[in-house]
Amino acid sequence: MMFSTGELIIYGSSGVYRVIDTGNISIKGCENRLYYTLEPVYGSGTSYVPVDTNVFMRRIMTADEANGLIDSIPNISGESFNSHSPRAIKEHYSASMKSHDSTVLIGMIKELWEKSKRVGISKMSRIEQQYMEQAEDLVYGELAVSLGIERDAVVDYIHARLADA
Repeated sequence: MMFSTGELIIYGSSGVYRVIDTGNISIKGCENRLYYTLEPVYGSGTSYVPVDTNVFMRRIMTADEANGLIDSIPNISGESFNSHSPRAIKEHYSASMKSHDSTVLIGMIKELWEKSKRVGISKMSRIEQQYMEQAEDLVYGELAVSLGIERDAVVDYIHARLADA
């Protein structure tokens, strides 16, 4: 699937990027390959990504898809997971992140929020806190861009939409 200049995409687990250009780049050793020139919507810098990369990329949700996802949040449940092994915790949450599935990420966020309410955020492992923040950044960033709202307003938007349901 090729993306067009100006399109907004999800790039790996990095978040929302804008496709600035598609073409050859003048970096030694890269001349005979097509690249996307990507700029993050949140953050700065430029990334050059081969068009034929194995890194996950997809178009961002439409506003209707974003609202549909938000409407489904009450029915999304996280996979209950308990372990004291840092390695098992990392593998579990890493697999959720690698799914690139917004429903799975919302389930993970809900699961970790519930845990933070039960035990307190300070009692969660650092790994759990990091994965919760990473999932929130990905989901909230995409929802914000899809809905045309500020990223800081996403949680309030979700609460208001679900309260009206």
